[in-house]
Amino acid sequence: MTKDSCDYIIIGAGSAGCVIAYNILSRGQGSVLLLEAGGDDNNLFIKAPGGMAQVIPKKSWPYKAEQEPYTQNRVMDVLQGRVLGGGSSINGMVYVRGQRSDYDAWENDFGATGWNGDTMMHYFKKAENNEAMANQYHGNHGPLYVSENRYRHPMSDAFVRAGQQAGYDYIVDHNGARMEGVGFYQTTTHKGERASTSRTYLKKVRDDKNLKLQLNALVSRIEIENGRATGVTYKVHGHEKTVSARKEVIVSAGAIGSAKVLQLSGVGPKAVLAKAGIKQKAELPVGKNFHDHLHMSVNATIKEPISLYGEDKGLKALRHGIEWVFARTGVLTSPILEAFAFIDSTGSGRPDVQFHFLPILDTWDDPDLNQKGHTHGVTIKAGHLHPKSRGEVEIRSSDPAELPRIRAAYLENEEDVQGQIRATKLALNFFKQPALAEHVVEIFNPACAADDDAGLEEYVRRVSRTVYHPVGTCRIGQDPATSVVDPELRVHGVKGLRVADSSVMPHIPSGNTNAPTIAIAERASDLICGLSTDSIVELVKKNLATIRGTANAVEAVE
Repeated sequence: MTKDSCDYIIIGAGSAGCVIAYNILSRGQGSVLLLEAGGDDNNLFIKAPGGMAQVIPKKSWPYKAEQEPYTQNRVMDVLQGRVLGGGSSINGMVYVRGQRSDYDAWENDFGATGWNGDTMMHYFKKAENNEAMANQYHGNHGPLYVSENRYRHPMSDAFVRAGQQAGYDYIVDHNGARMEGVGFYQTTTHKGERASTSRTYLKKVRDDKNLKLQLNALVSRIEIENGRATGVTYKVHGHEKTVSARKEVIVSAGAIGSAKVLQLSGVGPKAVLAKAGIKQKAELPVGKNFHDHLHMSVNATIKEPISLYGEDKGLKALRHGIEWVFARTGVLTSPILEAFAFIDSTGSGRPDVQFHFLPILDTWDDPDLNQKGHTHGVTIKAGHLHPKSRGEVEIRSSDPAELPRIRAAYLENEEDVQGQIRATKLALNFFKQPALAEHVVEIFNPACAADDDAGLEEYVRRVSRTVYHPVGTCRIGQDPATSVVDPELRVHGVKGLRVADSSVMPHIPSGNTNAPTIAIAERASDLICGLSTDSIVELVKKNLATIRGTANAVEAVE
């Protein structure tokens, strides 16, 4: 690596960028400049899983979705990680892959050739180092630690029992053969600490002489000359610098950030670029197809003062801090989102509703301050997983410091509203079950009855908010008129430029998006390092044959 050139430039050191940097360097493929707009992740509140709420406001891009009538003209936060490790350094750490059918649809319905369920399973396993599960669905040798929770609150146990009383199976592994059921999340943690991609993947190559990690780097644009990406111009502390890329520029800045960087570089819709005063280099639908998961907090007060309310104050907080610092045990090892439910609300055979259970009232980003005056309680965060609404991301000007316009179109499609209403009704039903009902004093949000569809619709439109899973703005596809990257993640019409992160997802998976983003980055790494789509398909087939052969042999012995 020279001062002004390197082989690869990666924009974004988050869930995807750290994975790609590790793979390029560990395979000896060349030198890497890794650019991150945020600072370092050396922070106790990042390391401690229970410190999540403390870091999200301080280590995020303050993106906001603009007012729209479908959500009662609320300005809605769409925060995204701005720190080394990106979203994996500030998220809820729950390890969720989605369903095989999600990825089969990418290939069959959206032209994402080679991005089917079998291929994604291969990369999920390749990434994973699971401490408890070792079967055909899980890996035990990858960089990404996946662990059992070291702490479990008694109200989380009550939630899981209530789910069974409501008729759902208790399942240990929602990432295996079957997703529908209730249980306890595994998390991307290790020995009581957060296991972000910075602290797993990047840590292994942090001292590599071929890596230059530049923090606090705000990208101004990708330099594109004669149809090829030649480098990146960025600012650090107000000083602008251009570095050339001998091989490729890889954009991994997330569904909002990647769309912003491409548009700043002249790649995007002509009207958007012209309005911002930017000369167009390629006409592509960058920023279109924005979509996201929404949830509602269904809240109930409880009789006993046993929730996590107040555990972050005074002597209690001090005790928890000492316990975590010296033993890596206790409540600070918990991601708070301890238990789950995945439910098929339509009878399609495919779960379309997800619950995150919190043994505390959810006061985060509460639009109406509904929790004001309440202390001990619990929350079921209920959300519909298959949104139909599609929005867009657009830069406002050529200034890289200016946040883009986000027209999220949340709840624009009536099917999304009905999905959220079904999710709310299912959450209310959980609270009726004996295991939770014996603890509950009052369900105060929503205030209406479960059979009041008009009241529930008003509630959904008033309180729905993002789970911070934006995807789709640079989606994979065959046709440049409807997609931004081809199945090898190369930007249509621009050589030497790829996108690899959640923005390339044609459709959002059925669950949290961090694990799928890491799997995308693993596959992107193979493509960047020279494996073709056909080679990857053959590799996946061989691995599947081995797995199935082993499984059949075990069944024969049994």
